[in-house]
Amino acid sequence: MMFRTFVRPLFVALSLAFATTAAAPAFADDGGAKPAPAKEEKGKGEKAKGEHAKGDKAKGAHAKGRRLGALERFPMAAEKFEKMIEKRIEHIKAKVEAALKKHSVSDADKAKVMKEVDEAAATVRAAAKKAGSDGTVTKDEAKTVRDLAKKIRDDIKAKLTTKKSPAAKDV
Repeated sequence: MMFRTFVRPLFVALSLAFATTAAAPAFADDGGAKPAPAKEEKGKGEKAKGEHAKGDKAKGAHAKGRRLGALERFPMAAEKFEKMIEKRIEHIKAKVEAALKKHSVSDADKAKVMKEVDEAAATVRAAAKKAGSDGTVTKDEAKTVRDLAKKIRDDIKAKLTTKKSPAAKDV
């Protein structure tokens, strides 16, 4: 009993001490420090140095190591957007088929679920085609397609999921 009451406050005190000593250099004011000199390009000439500097600014989000999200690549060509939608639909179909196989659903229920998924896919494809009717897809048009897909997904889940009664859990 005595050991436990002694160790906890000691542990807290030591962890605070280590945390403050580790954080102290980060908050230290180094007003006299000079910025690090720029890396010299060896044997590439002035043109290459200028392109290198331009490249750092042009990279944007990639320079920070962050991948561009789907909604940051707009406006986008309609064909590219439709290919992206088609790829996503195929991915979802594969996941649904795997889930149906995992839960050993009957063939009649599988057909019913896949019919709903195909109808939803056709609706999303039509919305994507409408969004790209002028040759480009804007961010707002892509958001409406995404929101439609989410709404359809939620409707299908609500329609196809079976609610289990509380009595079924006890059996």
